[in-house]
Parts: sequence; structure tokens; C-alpha cells
Amino acid sequence: MDKRFLATLLPAAMMTSNVDAAAFDTCPYTAFLLQEAQTKVYGVNLSTGAYQTLQTNVGMSGNLNAAGFNEADNYIYAYNTTSNQVVKVSSDFTAVALPVTNLLSSNFFVGDVHNNIYYLYRYGKGLYKIQLDSTQSDYLNLVQVTGSYTKMRLTDFAFHPADGNIYAIDNKYGYLYRIDPATGNKTTLGNAGVTGTFGAAYFEASGQFYFSRNQDGNIYTVDISDSNNIIPIATLFAKGPNSGLNDGVRCASAPAAVTEVDLGDAPDSYLTAIADNGPRHDLTTATTLYLGTVAGDAELIATESDDSTGADDEDGVIFTSLENGETSLISVTANDTGYLNAWVDWNKDGDFLDNNEKVFDSKLLNAGMTSLFLNVPDFVSEGQTWARFRFSSLASLPHYGGAPDGEVEDYAITLENSQLSTYNYGPFTAAFEDSWPIEGDFDLNDVVMRYSVEVKADPNYNVSQITLRGTLQAMGADYFNGFAIHLPELARSVVNEADILFTKNGELSTDTALEAGQSNVVLVISEDLRADTASTCRFFRTQEACQEIERFTFSLTVPLQANTKLWALPAPPYDPFIFGTPEKYHGDSAVTGRALEIHLDDYEPTDLGVASINLMTTQDDNSDLGAGSVYRTQNGLPWGFILTESWVHPKERTDMLNAYPRFFDYATQGSNVDWYTAGKRISTHLYGLE
Repeated sequence: MDKRFLATLLPAAMMTSNVDAAAFDTCPYTAFLLQEAQTKVYGVNLSTGAYQTLQTNVGMSGNLNAAGFNEADNYIYAYNTTSNQVVKVSSDFTAVALPVTNLLSSNFFVGDVHNNIYYLYRYGKGLYKIQLDSTQSDYLNLVQVTGSYTKMRLTDFAFHPADGNIYAIDNKYGYLYRIDPATGNKTTLGNAGVTGTFGAAYFEASGQFYFSRNQDGNIYTVDISDSNNIIPIATLFAKGPNSGLNDGVRCASAPAAVTEVDLGDAPDSYLTAIADNGPRHDLTTATTLYLGTVAGDAELIATESDDSTGADDEDGVIFTSLENGETSLISVTANDTGYLNAWVDWNKDGDFLDNNEKVFDSKLLNAGMTSLFLNVPDFVSEGQTWARFRFSSLASLPHYGGAPDGEVEDYAITLENSQLSTYNYGPFTAAFEDSWPIEGDFDLNDVVMRYSVEVKADPNYNVSQITLRGTLQAMGADYFNGFAIHLPELARSVVNEADILFTKNGELSTDTALEAGQSNVVLVISEDLRADTASTCRFFRTQEACQEIERFTFSLTVPLQANTKLWALPAPPYDPFIFGTPEKYHGDSAVTGRALEIHLDDYEPTDLGVASINLMTTQDDNSDLGAGSVYRTQNGLPWGFILTESWVHPKERTDMLNAYPRFFDYATQGSNVDWYTAGKRISTHLYGLE
């Protein structure tokens, strides 16, 4: 049990066992929950929903329900639904049975105490009362309130601290009722907008009515501070414990205590202050969850920035630029496993209420840093706005209200509308034979990659980023290969490496993609396509007996330094190539691993592929570096080619010239440029075309 929690919420008499079954010393401001078939007692902080176990042994077997706090003697009275008895509960939360007469054969699950009288209700039976004043003639005698209404579907009710009426929420229809204890008649005040089993109901001194829903622990409020001017709409106030058997009891004259909580920083319009039901996370519980490296700081009031009352604890989220229509990468650091919920005020209207403004919903985070994608809508305009991040053990939270643990961090952020122009190229299909310098089976399907290029530049032709997106079409390779794209003559130093955004198969990659040791930009899409594809077939999408969906996709956004002009970029499709996966066999005559590069015809190796130069003019290769003719056989055929079209590749071990007879003319002479079209291919030799 957390002693700080108890010291804050409970009188001293409640922290020790009382052998005399003593009354509570004062009117406690904790809300108590009696839960489970064998009752356990919990203390609940209504402000945040944080709760602690107070008693696991109430001194008798059975479920205690229909509980109420009697301010006349400072005891709790409840109904044991298992033994059909009325019980008296002392400050140590142990119960003794009372000799009440005229009890019904049926149990009561709804009850509260007012003016030393215990009131009970049951659907179909109506309202009953038991006098608790020993000086009265009907002491401990169950008496029906004649003429009381019997058709309310209730699981708890509570007395108002000032007006003397009972209030309750109808489970089935969500109506807020006012019940006259003298007559048992109800007045319907309106629909609260929520339904469910509301097994716990409380008041606090100002007239705030709290009720908790069993199935999810949601604590709602209705303001009944002015009982003549009630707006019955319920507001989600906090998240508490859920339970199948649940009853609440509280001293209604006590104010709802505000304990140590972490608050937000955003302006009041975002529902930040406690008075506005702003986000607040309890810091007194044993569970400690927070974002960043600094735990949430404790406040009792919301100021312009909560940093003025504590430490600078907004350190858990790092943003990249937020540009309209773009995908931003944000990094979120958590100290332990929990759930993230986050909002951005995209339209800058001072709230988080618009449909698209919850950007992360119940996102499970593990301890450490997690990189997440944030899609910025097309319509955002430049300017400052606010974002809110809430981290807790609870899966789903709104942008307001209490939470039993965790932290809230609010950030002032800047939205950008850079009016960038987009230049699209492709899609391109690059195909390779991986047996170089041996001609091999020449099916040109060992790696077939389809990709497109997107370049964004401002009105002055300054390129902000290059984005490559692609899908592996086939991998009929005997060897292990990687795939990369080289941007000739574009210096590696122009890339903002820290802001690269790289995904493989829809998941953020921890790889930088920008290859070290290169003078120009070389982007490694995969170091091992076989591992990234995880195909169940030996040859991926090249055999009719083993057809599969496309299993490897990538997206790579490469931000560039300022003042990189559009005309400084090489022309797409750039220089795609395959290379040997490190530490994997790639033929007896091949160099080892990464040093082996196979490019399109007439493209030279990169800085890290210079060892491949030693293989030129060996075996079937007839490269002539001086003439600029490389990666060609003696009859002029290439080990790789690229096409600005979709392309149907040959089946496994089917010679390219058998599938596409005119490819020879195209590759060696530049004629028959339509060699790949339907009228010039042999469909029986092509994958997927019989």
C-alpha cells in the first residue's frame, strides 16, 4: 500500500487496524469502492481515478453492497447480499451484522445514508428505509416508503449534500433522476448521454455528482451545485477501476481532494486547468510512468506553464518539421511500457475537438525511444499551434480528465506550409542477373525491383527532399543479394542524415540507409533481400507452383541541405544496383560480400565496389572502362537493365531471349524499343502469363 496516498487522502484512524471497530474520526474525503464477490475495499481519488487497496478482509464472507456513509455517527452501512444482512462498517473496514427486522427475502444493491436513516432501493419493490437512531421507535426496522416509484433501473444512488434529495443515473436509458426520499417519487432531469451499469455514485461538498461505470471504470460527473439549474449532460472526468460487482460510498459533505498531479501547459481553451477538467495524472500512486528522462512534476493549480511550479519535464517528444501534406517523424521516449494518446490542433482553433486531431490512439510504447509517423493534413496553414501527449497504463484517454498514473506533456509547435512543387518520376522497373561475371541462365529475374522517385522543391528550385518508394517484384536468385540506389555526382554531404525517414514493409527501419564510406549519395534499401522478403519459396515470384503476394516494400525520404538546386541532382532513375550480401557466398569467382556490385549496363561501381573492377573482363564479362562500356557480355548483353514501364519477368531459368526475342536488338543496337510489348513477347515463358 502506498503510504503517501493514504496520508494524503485518509484520516490517521484509517491507517491502522482498530480492534474496537471504531468510527471514522472525521468525514473522509476519499471515495470508497466495495468490489468483488468476497468484498475488498479500495480508496479512489476522484480527481484522477487513482486507487489503492485498503482492506482485503472485511471480517465476514460475502459481497457488501448498497453502501452509504452516515455523517451522524461516522460509520458506513452496507447490505451483505450473500447473507441477506445489513452490516455496519468501521474505520478499519471490518463489518458486523445488525439485527434489522422485517428484511425482504430479496437483496438490495442500491443504497445510501442521510440524516441517520439508511435508504435502500430495488427494482420492482421501490424505496425502503431503516432508522439508525437508537432512540427512535422503528430503530433497525425495514420500512417501505409507501407509493414509491418501482421501475428505475439503478445500481447505486447518492444523497445531495445540501438539498436532501437522492440522485441517480438510469442504467438502461441514461436518464438523470432526482428522487424525493420522503415519497420515493422521481423527477427526470434529462438524459446524461451515457449508459451502462453505474455501480458507484457519490457527491462531494460543492454538489458535483460522480458516478462510475462498472465495465470500464469511467468516472463521470454532472454539476448539481445549483439544484435548480442543472445541465444533466455527463462529462468523463477520470478513469477508475472496473469491476463486475461494484458499489461506491463517500461522505458527501467532504470536498473532493486534489493530490499531487501532473498538469498540462497549453492555454486554457485546450481544457488544461483542473477547474476545466483538464488532463491530470496522479503522482502519488506506486506506478510511475512518464515520457522522457524527467518524471512529471507535481502541481495543484494550472498556470500558463506547469514548469513554473516544478521541473522542466516536457522532454519526451522530438519533432521533425511539420509540413502540410507531408509525413513527419517524431521520436517519443518512455521510461516503461504504457500507452500513448496524442492530439494536434491542426486548424489552430484553440481546441483538440476536430475529427482528425487525435493523431495517436492507444499506441503501445515500450521502454526507450520509439519513432512514429505523423501524417500532416494537406489543409494546414503556417503558424504556431499546440500538441498534447498523454502517457499512462490506461489504453485510451481523452485530451482532458484524470488518469491514475503517467504524465501529460503539452508542446507549442510550428506548422509549415512551404508551397513545395512536386516532381514525380517513374515507376521504373530494374532487373538484374546476379551471376556476373558469368552469364548464367540469363533469366534477368534474380532481382526485379519496381520503384518511383518524388522530388520536392520550393519556388526557387531548392530541393527539400527526395523520396523513393518501391516494391520487390521477383527474386529468382541462387545467391544472397542486397539492393541499393546510387545518385551519381550528388555529394553525400548534402544529405541531412539525421532526418532520413526509412520504412521497410510498413515498419520504421533503424537503418540510416545512407551508406558510409561513399563520396556520393548511395542509399542501401536492403542489405539482404532474402531476409527482408522472408519468402516461403526458394525463388520468390518466379515459379508458377509457388506464387506469392509482393512481400517487400520500402519508402525512403532523404532530406537535403538548403540551397541544393534541382539541376544539381542526377536524372532519375539514378543508378540502381545489386550487391553481394556481406558474409554470404556469391560464386567461386566472385569477390566477397559488399565489394561485389552488379550495375546496369555502362554504370561503374561505387567507391565501395571497386573490387568488382578486378572481375571485369573475366569469365563472360567484356567490360571496357576506357570506352565507358561495362557490365556487358562479349555479344553486348547486360547483366541489368531498367524500363520506364511495368514489366512481366521471365519464369525461373527461362532465358530472357526466349521470353523476349527482340530484347537482343534493343540491348545491343537500340532498336525494337517496344520489345517488351504484348505482341513481341512469348507469354508461355513469363511468370503469371500462360
